[in-house]
Amino acid sequence: MNDLELLAELIDDLARDLRPVIEPLSPEELAWLPAPQSNSIGVTIWHIARGVDFLATRVLQGKPPEAELWHAAGWRVKTGYDPRGLGYDGWGVLTGYTWEEVLAIPGLTAAEYLEYLEQACQALSPLVRSLSSEVAQQPAPGLLDGKLTYWQWSKAFYKGFQAHVGEILAIKKRLTRPA
Repeated sequence: MNDLELLAELIDDLARDLRPVIEPLSPEELAWLPAPQSNSIGVTIWHIARGVDFLATRVLQGKPPEAELWHAAGWRVKTGYDPRGLGYDGWGVLTGYTWEEVLAIPGLTAAEYLEYLEQACQALSPLVRSLSSEVAQQPAPGLLDGKLTYWQWSKAFYKGFQAHVGEILAIKKRLTRPA
C-alpha cells in the first residue's frame, strides 16, 4: 500500500468512524457550545465535511464553488445557506469566519451532518486513489498561487480533520460528564 492508498482508506474511515459518535446526538447536543464563542459539535462536523468537499472539488478537481456538493447535491437549497465568499479567501469552510458568520451556519440533524460528510468522503477518496505519485507532487493550481502540491493539500487537510475529530470527542465528553 502506498501513501495515497493509505490516505484514501483513512478518508473512507472518517465518516464511518464518526457515525457512532454523532448519530445518537440530539439537535440540542449538536448545537451545544462548550464555552462562549466556541464551536459546537455540529459546526465542527460541518467544517470537516466542508473541508472534504472543498478538497475534492476545488483542489483536486479545480472546479468552481458551485460544483461543491454543498451546492450540487442540494444542501444550499435545502438549508438556504450559501457559504461562498465567506471566511479565509472566500472558501466558505469556517476558517476565518466571524462569530456572526459562525452563528449563521445552519443546524442540521445528526443524520444530515453524517450524510453530507459521507457524500464528501465518497467524492474525495477515489480522487486521492486516482492520483499518481508524480501528479501528487505537482502544484495544485488556482489556490494559494500553486504554492502547495496536491499531496501537501491532502495531507494538511487530513491532519486537520483528525484534530477536529479530537475536538468532537472532547466536546461530547463534556456533554456526558455529570455536572
